[in-house]
Amino acid sequence: MQVDEIAIYRAYIQAKNDPSKTIIEVANELGITRSRLYETVRRIENGNVAKIRRCTEQSRLDCLWEYKYQARFEAIPKDRKGSSVVELRKLINEMANDDFSISLISQLIGKDRSTVLHHLEK
Repeated sequence: MQVDEIAIYRAYIQAKNDPSKTIIEVANELGITRSRLYETVRRIENGNVAKIRRCTEQSRLDCLWEYKYQARFEAIPKDRKGSSVVELRKLINEMANDDFSISLISQLIGKDRSTVLHHLEK
């Protein structure tokens, strides 16, 4: 959160408690538009929804990896036998179905992006 947003919100709170000041006067004093003032107030009071969504989604993926996929991945033999490849392919497909990005899958399993894409195609 930027410092100027805090100052905007502080001025807004003070104006709400001071009947002699209007919101338009506060916006003019701060050199911002009334819509920016209200947008800033809304973002501070409700939180930054976009950042909250990103954070929540990342937490969900972290939990899925840790409690659903990591143990399975660790148990898959690191050879190139058919059964190992089939298990790895199933794991990659399930992760993709759970909204893991290709780059995140490749990072977590330590494989190249092209390898992950190759396993998703089949």
